[in-house]
Amino acid sequence: MKFFIKSISKNSGRLGQLRIKDSKELETPLLLQTTKGGSIPYLSADVFGMVTQEQQVLQLTLCTMDQMAESLAQWNRSLGAYVGYPEYNTLLLLRDPCEATPTGGNDRDVVPLFTRRGKESLTVERYLQLVSSFAPDVYQGLCDADTNPESTKKRVQKSVDRTERFMEHCYKQHRELDRLKDSTLLAPIVGGYNTYARTQSIKHAREQPKGSYGGYIFEGFHTNGLPATSLSPSQLLPIVEHCLQQLEEELPRLMPGPFTPVLMLELIRLGVDVFDTSYAYCAAVNYKALTFSYTIDKKEHSAFLDVTDEAIKEEFKPMLEGCKCLACQKHTRAYVHHLYKTNELLGPILLMIHNLHHYMGFFDVIRQSIAMDQLPSLLDYVRRQNMPNDVNYCIEPNTKVVGKAAMGKGFITAAN
Repeated sequence: MKFFIKSISKNSGRLGQLRIKDSKELETPLLLQTTKGGSIPYLSADVFGMVTQEQQVLQLTLCTMDQMAESLAQWNRSLGAYVGYPEYNTLLLLRDPCEATPTGGNDRDVVPLFTRRGKESLTVERYLQLVSSFAPDVYQGLCDADTNPESTKKRVQKSVDRTERFMEHCYKQHRELDRLKDSTLLAPIVGGYNTYARTQSIKHAREQPKGSYGGYIFEGFHTNGLPATSLSPSQLLPIVEHCLQQLEEELPRLMPGPFTPVLMLELIRLGVDVFDTSYAYCAAVNYKALTFSYTIDKKEHSAFLDVTDEAIKEEFKPMLEGCKCLACQKHTRAYVHHLYKTNELLGPILLMIHNLHHYMGFFDVIRQSIAMDQLPSLLDYVRRQNMPNDVNYCIEPNTKVVGKAAMGKGFITAAN
């Protein structure tokens, strides 16, 4: 994996180009396509091809795909081809950023992997065996990321110490495993909300020989899922800025998780390069169509359209007027509301089509704003719009349930 910086702005972050193996150059800030079980939630490859025809990077998760390891070990083509996207590069994470990861289960030499079949305790040897079976283009090193804003200093220090032990083994084995010789390792930076612990984690990574890893991934700020949508910017941003000041500029920085649009813009301004679409998914499964405006010369909108709202049952207009996505071009608010009321699977399909289209358009505008050094203006514009919980864009869980299969989230019936 190669990363090139095109420009750096004091006020707007940085633009770059990322090349994974022999793929074409991808512009950063980059949006990864979050998957579940190797598939983009609710969408087939053909349908996703109607959302975008541009080159994408799939963000795969071991906790939703571990059962595929045995067959993948016999697979002699790319991981992208195995999941139906042969032209896409792949990045393998341990945890699913779309769902809250249970806490606990950590021990001195193991990290818990929460799968559909239950919890598995992963040693570093077992983790690398699984990753070797997958042979992804990029993967994260094993880490103890079970920390959040409420974690104690003792718990944070344990996460750093365990991660250092895990990574000593990862750095060594990464160079020796044949199926990983063409893969890129990401160094995890952990340490919760403790600047000293984060510095220790960064120092350990930077002490490794040059070429041991190809980028950084920030872990341990949240436990994924909806809790990540309500993080406090005033608490998170100083820690991230402290970390970025200690990292070399020539390596990409990744932050997985469903960060709100405002918080994501703040992180981009600080210098984070790669994010994912888990926020678009979390909005969809909580009955929300993203409607915030990111074009400054157009009128402002509310953050979401709540498709459970009875007020839209006779609104025969798109979820977002002017949107060019397939869902908005062919269907109305009233129809999507009807799909919610009848618990039809087409409902989440249309929401995912719209939310992904909207979020990818948002990132196009972000890159344009950085190029013109106007990211602060975009940030102020997005922040001014009518957001739940003000600047946080927090996705409030909807308590309505439709049918037994709704599992407390309505449209979530077939997400996995």
